[in-house]
Amino acid sequence: MEQTTSRREGGRPDRGYSALHSETVEDYSGTAEPLLPVLEVSATQLAPGPPPSNVGIFASDKVNILGVQFNAASVGVVILKPECFGFMWWDGPEDCRINGVQSERTLLHTQGEQDGFHAVGGVRRTAGLTVRRDDLISAVAALRGVGPEDVHLAHFALRLSEASATRYRHDINAFMSAALEDGARVGNLGEGLFGVLLEAYVGATPGESFRSTMRPAEQIVRRAEERYFEAEGGPVSLADLCAGAGVSQSALYRAFHSVCDVSPLAYFHKRRLGHARRNLIHSAPGRGAVKNAALSAGLTELGRFSVEYRKLFGESPSATLGRAKTQ
Repeated sequence: MEQTTSRREGGRPDRGYSALHSETVEDYSGTAEPLLPVLEVSATQLAPGPPPSNVGIFASDKVNILGVQFNAASVGVVILKPECFGFMWWDGPEDCRINGVQSERTLLHTQGEQDGFHAVGGVRRTAGLTVRRDDLISAVAALRGVGPEDVHLAHFALRLSEASATRYRHDINAFMSAALEDGARVGNLGEGLFGVLLEAYVGATPGESFRSTMRPAEQIVRRAEERYFEAEGGPVSLADLCAGAGVSQSALYRAFHSVCDVSPLAYFHKRRLGHARRNLIHSAPGRGAVKNAALSAGLTELGRFSVEYRKLFGESPSATLGRAKTQ
């Protein structure tokens, strides 16, 4: 992985940013979480294919960006810290839904009611940008000539004009390319990125038509995920998930098919397989390592585990074992 840190002329540190790029990474969540203001970053692979790749991260005290190339059908999850507010967009040859809304080139998605994003789709590149909530509110208030108390950040997709969408993506990509160059000296990147976002945000059309009058599906999914985490690898039933989300079974199914493109139990089974994979990557080879990785993820049928693992990730569990320690 390549990582750079900005410096002002004369060698004095800028307000501080770091930029990281890797074309191959076995577990990008372990790379992103220490750098970004997030509570969770994860990817759940839904279909056979290569794992995510080409990860780019820009982290500063003003703006943070995570870009990831997904190479197979999967659900990417990013949950932000409360003091931050986030935006996400998509590029790629296959469809993508962000928080249950079909993504388009002219849509800029804001974080859902669960303070984050669930992005599901096939081959695609998604990018997420976060800013400090107070910074965004203050800047929007100043531009609109109102007080901060009159600014209410949108929790749904925003519609940009074709020209604005093209300009936004071009400018973001240009800043990211500069940030990822070794030894970049382009001034205050964070301020520049914040300006690009602010221009797009204030010029966007609120996507009222994208906002459901019912309880947001992504919030239902997140409540169910929290119940899954509480089980700590133990069994989780549909009744458990419904109780955790506070909805009926039919509402739970509708929410998961909208946000994750699969049924609740299928989604969490894929998550367990992904958890086992992360365990294997970071485990030392040895007797019982594969068994321990499976059991710690809540996968107790070891014969079935090996078959499903190979089908999803294209290799046996033993082939994954200890990969992080050999790189």
